[in-house]
Amino acid sequence: MATFIMLPDGDVIQEWDAGASGVTGGGTSSYTDVDNDNGDTEYAASNTGSERIQVTLAAPSVAEAAIDMSAGITVTIKASAAFTHSLGSSYVDFFQLGTAADSSAISNGSDRITVTSGGSYATYSGTAETTSDGSDVWVYGDLAGLQIRLVKFRNDRPGTETRVSYLYAEVAYTPAAVTDNAIFFGANF
Repeated sequence: MATFIMLPDGDVIQEWDAGASGVTGGGTSSYTDVDNDNGDTEYAASNTGSERIQVTLAAPSVAEAAIDMSAGITVTIKASAAFTHSLGSSYVDFFQLGTAADSSAISNGSDRITVTSGGSYATYSGTAETTSDGSDVWVYGDLAGLQIRLVKFRNDRPGTETRVSYLYAEVAYTPAAVTDNAIFFGANF
């Protein structure tokens, strides 16, 4: 299997705070706070239950012709996150949503991710989804409408926060077979 990632390129909902260089409070976060794997240089932070981030994603970097769609694709939400308290855990719900190519809703439910304490960033993954809505397999056009939402689950202790510095969708696929006519013609002529 080959993979490519789709990075945030726009804001739909931003309720988390922007943080930079280890200091939160730079106003409301933006997709630019979570589009680069740079730890505490830029991040979105929350310690309040039900606060949301929802972003649109850039177009796929791999052309449809390069993917064997008959083998299917799988989409997984991934995030580099940290919890600043020295004990316990924090929780974030991951959602895949948006508008599919046929104008139906992309909706795969949610995954509750446990972000461990200690302040160090780690990569957390949601469920690898083989369908856009629980029943319809992904088609290439669905990727154009894919969005990611994070929802902070429960309040964190005062003075602590959950931080996300990198958020993306990872698409796993089987490369399309390449026909090399030069070998065929070279061997026969």
